[in-house]
Amino acid sequence: MRVVVIGVGVMGLSAAAELSTRGHEVIAVDRFSVGHRFASSSGATRIFRLAHADRDFVRMAIWNHDLWNRLEHDIGRPLRLTRGLLWRGGLADDVAHALAVEGVEHELVDQARQAQLFPELRWAGDGTVVWQPEAGVVRADDSLRACLTRLRRSGGALVGEGTVHAVLPLASGGVEVVADVSGTRTTWVADRVVVATGPWAQSLLASLGIEVQLTANLAQVTYVRGGNEVPWAARPCLVDVPPDGASFGFYAMPTPGIGYKVGIDEPVRLFSESDFERQPDDSREEEAVQRVRLELPGFDATPVRSEVCAWTESADDRFIIDQVGDVVVACGDSGQGFKFLPMFGEVLADLVEGKALPDAVAADVASLGLARFAGDSAARLHR
Repeated sequence: MRVVVIGVGVMGLSAAAELSTRGHEVIAVDRFSVGHRFASSSGATRIFRLAHADRDFVRMAIWNHDLWNRLEHDIGRPLRLTRGLLWRGGLADDVAHALAVEGVEHELVDQARQAQLFPELRWAGDGTVVWQPEAGVVRADDSLRACLTRLRRSGGALVGEGTVHAVLPLASGGVEVVADVSGTRTTWVADRVVVATGPWAQSLLASLGIEVQLTANLAQVTYVRGGNEVPWAARPCLVDVPPDGASFGFYAMPTPGIGYKVGIDEPVRLFSESDFERQPDDSREEEAVQRVRLELPGFDATPVRSEVCAWTESADDRFIIDQVGDVVVACGDSGQGFKFLPMFGEVLADLVEGKALPDAVAADVASLGLARFAGDSAARLHR
């Protein structure tokens, strides 16, 4: 089959690499390039974890862990660093329950045990604290390069500076994709199209008659020094959720070679398709620094740098993965999609091929489809 993949962030690039590796003719097109900073997939690190509050995400994470192992074997180098994860605050009891039911190694820790695992971390004094050892950081930039290597090694094509203006289902089957590539009008006819355009997804899907509610925001992370006297690069990742579980709160991870990365789960502002300003917000950086000083008093909280990127949320904060006609849809990663890079590639390639998913996760992946929004906004493809 000929497949056009629109968008080469974590969802699109992983799908393009997997499809090309399976022997399909793949054209991956993006208005910028791999790892560009205007969408969601740039940056040095992301957290990977098996810890989730929902059992279906734990099951998918277990399967995804095996796929990471396969990808690392295929590419010939590690793409993750195991550091463990401490989860405290809101949803911690749900996380512990989900891990227990699914048989994932974890531990409920007291103050003394937390001090062993993360000596510089302030003891919160109340609530559940979960330690999950099979967690750490994904080398995000390197993982994108690994996908690009797989794509090119198997003969796939990457088209940069390509803005897709129209995706037109054909009456005879297949899809026509119309784009502007470096100022030249370009048209491809494909058997299938994968739309994985991140914060630009809603408008492109709407032009296809696929109506789905997405909210795109700009978020900011800050790297702090950590300090020469603290082995911060070997310290665990941290998720600190507000008691009501209404947001992800404060999260942090070591980023070797740069610093300890911290983020506050609150948008800097809404994303606009015409807004390419990514200058960090000084007040948000200071907020992150102050949070480090409070929660990690043993760290040097001097900021190294801050970065702004986009994330796109679905109406229920879960991924959207589905197929409508000859169009495969992947969007709404809600800021936590990168850890599922190999799963996205496997699932999207299977959808393109019409292949059944493994029984262990088939129902869980199916629950990410557009049908769940049918009562609010119908998902249709007008041909």
